Amino acid sequence: QKLKSRQFIVVSFFGKSPYSYGGQKGNFINEVTGKNHYLTSQKEGHASSIDMVIDEERDVVYLNMTSCFDSYTMAEKCKASEEAVKKKGFLYFWSSRRYEHAKALLFLFQVSHILVCVQPGHSVDISFINMFKSLDNLRNKVQASVANIIKGVEGLGKDWLSQGRPCSPRLLFLFLSAPISLRGTRGQRDERKDAKAHKDSPIKRLEYALEDQIYRVFRKARIITNVAANSLFALPANHEFVFVETGEGGTKMDPSTSVLNTLYSFLNGEVPPSFQFSGPYYSQLEIEKNRPQRCFSKFLFQHVNYAFEKGFHDNVSKHIPSALTLWEIPILETWIQVANELYIYFTETLTSSSGTENSGAMNDLRDDMEIETIFSELRCKKILPQAVTVYEDGLPPYYNTEYHNAKLLQAMSVFSIQARGPASERYAEKLAAECQAIWRSGRVRCEELSLTGNLCMHKKHVLPNQEIVQEEKVGEKIVRKTLASLNHSSGVQYIAACNCGRKQANREDPFTLYEANYGFYSEIEEDCCKDLNHTEFPVFNPLKSAQRVEEANKDTETLGAVNDAPTDNIITIDDSTPASGDEEKMVAEDGDVEREGDTEMKQKESSAETESRSESLSSPKTPNDKMIQDEAAMENSMEQDDTSKTDDSQTRTSESPVVEEHPTRTANSPTIQDDDEIILEVLENMHLDTSGTNGNQNNQSPSKVESLFTRSNSHYLPHMKTLGSPVGLKPEFASWSLVMLGSSSIYSHSSGLGSMPGFMSSSKFLLPWEIPLTRVTQEDLSRNWPNILEYIARRASILASSDIKEKISVKVFVGFEYECPRGHRFMVSAPDQAMKSSNTQRGAAAELVSSDMPLYMACPCRNKSPPIAQLMRLHVVTPKAPVHITVFPQVEPVPGGPVFVTGWDAPARLTINSYWVLRLPYVYWGEGGAHLPPTTPPTKENPAGFLLKGCIGIDEDYQNT
Repeated sequence: QKLKSRQFIVVSFFGKSPYSYGGQKGNFINEVTGKNHYLTSQKEGHASSIDMVIDEERDVVYLNMTSCFDSYTMAEKCKASEEAVKKKGFLYFWSSRRYEHAKALLFLFQVSHILVCVQPGHSVDISFINMFKSLDNLRNKVQASVANIIKGVEGLGKDWLSQGRPCSPRLLFLFLSAPISLRGTRGQRDERKDAKAHKDSPIKRLEYALEDQIYRVFRKARIITNVAANSLFALPANHEFVFVETGEGGTKMDPSTSVLNTLYSFLNGEVPPSFQFSGPYYSQLEIEKNRPQRCFSKFLFQHVNYAFEKGFHDNVSKHIPSALTLWEIPILETWIQVANELYIYFTETLTSSSGTENSGAMNDLRDDMEIETIFSELRCKKILPQAVTVYEDGLPPYYNTEYHNAKLLQAMSVFSIQARGPASERYAEKLAAECQAIWRSGRVRCEELSLTGNLCMHKKHVLPNQEIVQEEKVGEKIVRKTLASLNHSSGVQYIAACNCGRKQANREDPFTLYEANYGFYSEIEEDCCKDLNHTEFPVFNPLKSAQRVEEANKDTETLGAVNDAPTDNIITIDDSTPASGDEEKMVAEDGDVEREGDTEMKQKESSAETESRSESLSSPKTPNDKMIQDEAAMENSMEQDDTSKTDDSQTRTSESPVVEEHPTRTANSPTIQDDDEIILEVLENMHLDTSGTNGNQNNQSPSKVESLFTRSNSHYLPHMKTLGSPVGLKPEFASWSLVMLGSSSIYSHSSGLGSMPGFMSSSKFLLPWEIPLTRVTQEDLSRNWPNILEYIARRASILASSDIKEKISVKVFVGFEYECPRGHRFMVSAPDQAMKSSNTQRGAAAELVSSDMPLYMACPCRNKSPPIAQLMRLHVVTPKAPVHITVFPQVEPVPGGPVFVTGWDAPARLTINSYWVLRLPYVYWGEGGAHLPPTTPPTKENPAGFLLKGCIGIDEDYQNT
């Protein structure tokens, strides 16, 4: 508190220091004050910072600025930013550091009386010239603002308020290293024997030469002028302002070396009369009389004492009026207030993002200090439009992310060739933003992939059943855009055959599983194979649940169900319950119960069926329509003759027979596993509806039933069925097809499948497969199958072998058909070989049936870069013999992937004496998504999926029904 009212001279140290000084110039403050204010071990390596030391004995305030101009601080900063320096270069790190140093130095010139510029060598660093000119230019621009800021501080003189500083500071230079020939005591005497004696010592002559050089350079650069008040600083005309450190015995310039030399002297018993080491550690306070004749403290205090006595009047011309002289020694309290206001102004206000009236001047200072950055910015600004032009060259109307990234990489390559310096990264980000804006301005292509791996050709859009206005985040803003509403299309068309293979047509590249495996085949079926005998596959039918609820409700009314049944009553349906057979018939198929309904019920079914279809499925004919038609036809045929079925009738595989017994279920159970359990829960709520006069229950029951219908309609697999699919769930439509073309006589082995389009001439034949009959006797053959005995007899006479007569076998014709996107079709004679002629080896069919068939292989239509052909159909011609041929396909589209199945519980039996075609799915989509076909033909070392062996089998458990 007692120091606040005393006047102080402010002395500031700035400049550069060697690495051994630990990033600070405080050693000289220690020497001047005779106290350990700074220790060599305190090496923290801060950026531009200013420390203050008050010497209350001499009324001096010392300011020590540490910055990246100090070697140690620079090394520590580079070490901490090693990754950034390696990646972005040294200029990126260094340019901003000079700007920070200049701002701190401007503050020192505004609050100091004396400034000491420290130089590590013994030559003038001319890099300070540009910095001093920039600071002088900035000081003149902000002088009015500085005066306005400090006018609120009490106790300031008129000159200080107008100029914004107490005086024009005097600048001194301290050189830390003298030439080798002048170090130690050698600089004090002239050792030249052939030269005339000089009144000044060699070191003094060096200091005078440096003073003349500095004055001429600064005067030429117009940094100092005749009027000191108008200059950034002043150089004394009649006082020495350069001091070159020689050191005692050449050691003072390096504190570490001085410590070692002193220790060595003590070990040898050489104790100096007075401990005069000017390092960081002192055993006693050095008083003025113990200081050497030549030292920095005496050099500095000459100027300090003169400042207290007369003040600095460093005008160059004697004719300058005294009114222009600026000099004031403030009290400590006033000076601290002014320093605090100016520090905030220079470090925060002028550099804030909000901007001030003089913020442009700070930008000019930054441009002057960061020369490399300005050059880099100018270079990058020049090349940026060229890089954008490279990006825009040859752009299609719409393109996807991959194409955008490729063009951006091309533009970045052109930019990086000519862009240089620390601004290149910032302008590279600007280039990326501009290219992104070009892409987002109506050129974004739809990123949807088709199920064969092709991109949609339209620009970004929505499907017809989606909202056309969507929000998109652009930078930090959210923009609402109106998108076109249309279906996906890749513009790619393939040639494919129908279910039976007798008709080919162009098909669009599918984007949904329905289009791939059902929609195309159901449309082309109308012109080809709609009248053929089809085998149904297990699919989900939402109409049957509603129909069965209505039937069960009628049964409940007939049986006289309890009216006042509670909500937690348990309902059990048992096969012992009698039914009125005269009024209705129940048919079991695929685990569902159907009844002949009246016209009103059919209309309800039709309405429910329309709502259950997904909006994305645009085909007018759904699998549920076809199932209902087939089931109605089946009921009519069973009414006419419930027990008559021929061998040529369609084979159906039932997933579950007529419901005989249902497990008990409570109305409050939250889980529904299958359609039967849904019916039970609906029945319980319908009992509440018919129980009495409670209005509350009557109002609640329909909503509960409606919610159960909603859950029933969504209770299906959204993908194809695999071995890992949940038990009881069925797909919405069948991705497989099994049709019977007719009698086995329609196939002729001599002509092959010439009537079917797309087959290659040498690959259109089925392979004969000899099947031995082990259970049938010769008596049965004579009585029921004379044609087989005739075939055996003819064969025995041709081959002239008695063993043939003992072997009873029949011939089955099988074929594995592959189809390529160009419409070429071919059979195979081996698992990895396309058929080349009808004369194939015996046993080829048996090898195919007992092997895993590759799902994909190269099409022989082209030798170079052949397209990928996919296994699409299995042809089976069954014999007229007491044996059933069965099919049970299982496909693994990728090695180790899911196994796709039809949903049958057992293999399907094919009727005898007929021609069957099993069409496999076009796309395999399981729980993890669609499995795309390979882009290159698979090999044995790199397979791409299989039809697992066991697809075609034999069942000799024949019954003539």
